[in-house]
Formats: sequence, structure tokens, C-alpha cells
Amino acid sequence: MAASGGRDHSSSRLIGLPLATTVPNIRNLRWHYCTRTDEQMAARLGKSLLRLGICSARDWSGSAVDLVARGFKRFCRANDSDDARKIWDGELRITDCHFDSYGSPCSPFQPETEPESEMLYMIGEFNSSAAAPIGPLLDQLRQEHELLPRAFFDVFTENLYKWMRVYDYRDAVEQANCYMEGADAQDLKDSFYPLVEKKIPECIRVPTDIGYKDGVRLLEDIQPRLRNTMARRLIREVLTMDDHGRNREHASPSKLADQIPGLDEYLSDTDGCCPGCAVTWHESDEIIACFDEEANTMGQNGPLEPSIMLRIRVDRPMNQLDEEVRGVFGHVGAMLRSLAAGAKVVELIRGVYDEYLCNDRLKS
Repeated sequence: MAASGGRDHSSSRLIGLPLATTVPNIRNLRWHYCTRTDEQMAARLGKSLLRLGICSARDWSGSAVDLVARGFKRFCRANDSDDARKIWDGELRITDCHFDSYGSPCSPFQPETEPESEMLYMIGEFNSSAAAPIGPLLDQLRQEHELLPRAFFDVFTENLYKWMRVYDYRDAVEQANCYMEGADAQDLKDSFYPLVEKKIPECIRVPTDIGYKDGVRLLEDIQPRLRNTMARRLIREVLTMDDHGRNREHASPSKLADQIPGLDEYLSDTDGCCPGCAVTWHESDEIIACFDEEANTMGQNGPLEPSIMLRIRVDRPMNQLDEEVRGVFGHVGAMLRSLAAGAKVVELIRGVYDEYLCNDRLKS
């Protein structure tokens, strides 16, 4: 309320005058900081990478962790990671996670404890599943040779299995059978599960047991003689996958469970493993329906299991450490090169499927 009288009352100042501010310069500021233990293990790994030629002196910026990161990034690119990333959505990282205390947060005020054993892990995980609808492609391959669809399927999926979990009709059939065992007639009448096995193409049901090795031999023999240009390129890329992954086995975390404290318990608490690829007949078919059922609950009751895990014991003698690092990076390099070829295979699969959809729309 204004006071009575003739004096002029100025309004109260609610916002102050602007003040000069100084914005801090963050140029050359480190984006992450590491504990002394992190740097010690990274330094041992870094020295090994320098000896093996994976890192160079130019990678040094004052941090052993940065040295390893730069060398590792360059190594991945030299092994076609950019081509692989066009299709596969995943991550590769080097970590020092201790599985005996995994998931239990540490207070920042607790003194840092030395690990029982100095180990680093190469972890590979997939964030999503690349779609590969191969139904129309199988029809084209069958026109070339009656056993070619089955041989292609076996060699392609077997080479993917070396690096990832693959969801295909075999997973869907197993999932459908589990559901149908406890379902009544009315439930089955309204369910898509009984259709899963019925929709398997005849060219995949071939009575001849080809197998992976015989499949490779068939592809090698028939590839130069294929009339279809796309089919020749497809089989060439599948054989390239196989060449890069030859004599490699899936580095599943379970293979290290009895050698790493706490890993077995950690794996028992995981809730599935994200497939890197979903091989279906068509988009939105019964395989995808089964996959969606599994994906809707995956990871709800625990962390997802990594796709691959390799260990590096940095406390080993120099020669043994270098041999172990060479083996781990050799495996990763083979995986990236194989998946780069696999990415080209998936691109061809999708190209054939897009053409199939286009022709189907024209007919309708």
C-alpha cells in the first residue's frame, strides 16, 4: 500500500545489476581420472602393447590409461571395426572389474584395497540384435543348388556363434516347446507357438546332414560357379567370415568361471545374454514373436551376461604377459574382421529382402 503524502517513493530494486563473470578455460583439461592402481595395471599392459607394436610412443600423453585407449582404438580401426559397426551394435572394453565384489558399491571414503590378483578383462557386449530376414534369400539360393540354403545357413550362423549369441529358429522352437508343454488346447489355439516349427522352410529341413565343415567345402566348391552375381558375392563374404574366424572358439565367460574368483556366482545371477543377431525368415514372423517374448523380460532380474570375456594377467613375467596379450588382441582382431565381413552379408540379406517387399507390393 502506498504511503499518504507527496513524497516520491522509488520502487524496490528486485534484480541486481549484471556482474562481470569469468568462464573457466577447460581446454586441455583431462576428461577422466584414474586411481593409482588403474594406472599401474594400465602401465604394465601399455608396456606390453608397446613391445608388440600395438601402441607407439606418440600415444603417450602422461597417462598409461590414455596410452592403452589410443592404441586399442587404433588397433580396432585397423581391423575393420568401422565396417563392423555399420551393422553390429556392441561394445568392446578393457576393464579391471572384480567379480567377487561385483555390484556392491564402494564408499569413496574407504581406503583403496589392493586386488588379490592383477587381472584385466577384455569384455564384448551387444546392445541390440541385428535383424537378418533370410527367407527370400533362401529361395534364390535354392535356385542355384538344393543344398546351398542349408550350407549357407550353417556356415553363416556358426561363424556368428564364435563371437556372439545368435537367435534363430532353433531358439524359437525350443522356446515354443517349453510353452506348449504346459498349455491347454484353448491356449494353443490362440497362440503362434504351434506355427514356429511348421514354418521352417523345406530347404532348411533337408534330410542330408550337411554340417559346418561339409557346408564350408560345398560353399568353396560352388561359389565360382554360381550364376547369380549377388549369390557369388554373398558366399564370398561368408567364406571371408570363416577365413578370419578359422580355429576360433567362442570366448564365453563361463570358460573362465573356475579361474576367476566370484565370476561363477556373478554369471549365475545374470539374466540372459543379448543376442548380437536375430536370424528370421521374414520380418514380424513367428521367430520374431518368440524373440520379443524373451526380450521383454531379459535383464529384469539381473545384469546381462557379456558375449565374450578374455583375461590378461598383467602380473605375469614379461614374455608370458606378451604372449597372453598377443593372444587376446589376436582374438579380438579376428572377431572384428570376421564381423566386418558378416556386416556385408547382412547388408546383402537386407537388400534381397527389400527387393522382395517391393515386388510383393507391386503384385498387390
